[in-house]
Amino acid sequence: MFIINFFGVMDLLIATVILIAPFIDLPFRFLLVSALFLMLKKFMFKGDLLSTIDFGVGCYALIAILFPILFFSILSGSYLFLKGFYSMVA
Repeated sequence: MFIINFFGVMDLLIATVILIAPFIDLPFRFLLVSALFLMLKKFMFKGDLLSTIDFGVGCYALIAILFPILFFSILSGSYLFLKGFYSMVA
């Protein structure tokens, strides 16, 4: 139960970082650690569709370090926020 809540909180925090990336110059480390965490989850939960989507969001977070795109930030941030919120509630 703890691990599900932990991953839910991390998804909410990463969603916040990705959502504010196009508007504020964030330190390099925030997006890098967020991207690596999401990409690591792909290898922790092999064969899971949502982890594959997390891997894609992690790849976008790497791209967003240099070139954040508003549409993709809103799309991936909303996905992570809803997934994290669902993990916390369920």
